[in-house]
Amino acid sequence: MPDWMPSWGTTALISIVTSLLTLIVAGRYISPLLEVRNRRFQVRMQAREKFQENMLDVLSAVTHLLAAPVVPAATDTVRAALREERTRWRAQVDETTKYLTDHAVQLLFAYRGPKLPDLAVRYSSNARGVWISDRTEEQKLSALQNITQHCHALFFDSPVHARQRVRSWTELERLLDELETPASPVTASPPSNAPQTAP
Repeated sequence: MPDWMPSWGTTALISIVTSLLTLIVAGRYISPLLEVRNRRFQVRMQAREKFQENMLDVLSAVTHLLAAPVVPAATDTVRAALREERTRWRAQVDETTKYLTDHAVQLLFAYRGPKLPDLAVRYSSNARGVWISDRTEEQKLSALQNITQHCHALFFDSPVHARQRVRSWTELERLLDELETPASPVTASPPSNAPQTAP
C-alpha cells in the first residue's frame, strides 16, 4: 500500500473490494439459482392449490347431487329447476375430474415422500375412473364423496389433527384398493325349475 494511506484506509479498501466481488458473484451466479428455486417453489404451491380447489369443487357438486334429488311430488317448475341444477353439478364433476386426471403428473413434483405423491395421483385417476364407470349414479357419488373427503383430510388438514390424518390415510388407501380391484364376473346359476339330467 502507498505510504500516504493510513492503516484504516487499507482496511476500508479491502472491505470495499470484498463487497464488490461478493455483489458480482451473487448477481451472476447466486441470484439466478435463487430465482429458479423460487419459481419451482411457486409451481409446486400452485399445483397444490389447484389440487385442493378441484377436490373441493368435486366434493361440493357431489354433496349437492346427493342432497337434492328431483322429487316427484314437487311442482313442474321446481322439478325443471332441479334438473337444470343437477345437470350443472354433473358438468362440474365431469370438468373437475378431467382436470385432476390431466394434471395428475404435476402432483408427483408438488409433494415429497415415498407415498404421498403416489396417493395424490391415485386419487386423481380413480376420481375420473369412478365418474366414467358404469356404476349407478348413487354409487359414483358415494364413492367420490368418500375418497375426496379422506384425500382432502390427508393432504390439507392441519398438522394438529395428526390422528385424523393417519385415519384418513389408511381409509383412503383401503378405498382406492377397492376401486382398483376389478369386479369378479358373476356366474349365473341355473334356474331351480330347470330339468335335471340323469347321471
